[in-house]
Amino acid sequence: MKESRVLRAKAGVAVGAMLLAGLGVAGTATQANAATSWCNKTLGRFIGGGNGHELANIPARGSTDNCITAEGASGSHVTAIQNALRHCHKRTKVEVDGHFGAITEEELEIVQSRLGLKDDGVYGPKTRDKLKWRSTSGHCATLP
Repeated sequence: MKESRVLRAKAGVAVGAMLLAGLGVAGTATQANAATSWCNKTLGRFIGGGNGHELANIPARGSTDNCITAEGASGSHVTAIQNALRHCHKRTKVEVDGHFGAITEEELEIVQSRLGLKDDGVYGPKTRDKLKWRSTSGHCATLP
C-alpha cells in the first residue's frame, strides 16, 4: 500500500515536470512564431536617406513588421515589395499587381543574392532590413 502511494507520488511529479517542460516549449514556440507570422497588410515606416523623413509602406502583420510572405500571397504587403523591387532595385519584369507570383519570386531571389542574403525568394525580416523601399513621394532608401 505504502509502495503504491510512493509510485503514484513519483508519477505525479514526473507528469508535472513534463507539463512544465511542455509549457516552456509552447511559450518559446509562440515567441518564435510571432517573429515569422505571415504578412497581411502594410505599416508606414520612416526610411533613411534624403531628409530622413520619408514614409514608406512596409509589409506587416498586425502592429509588427516582423513577418514573412512568399509566392501565392496577395495584398498591399505584396504591392509594397513589388514597388521596392521594380522602382528601387530596377527589376522591371516585376508587375506591381499585388500578387506574389513566379516572376516576383524570381526577381526577389536576384535582389536577395545581390544584397548578400539567402536567395530563397521568401520575404522576411532579413530581406526587409536590406531592401530599399519606395517612399510615398517616390524616393528609395533602406530602413534606418
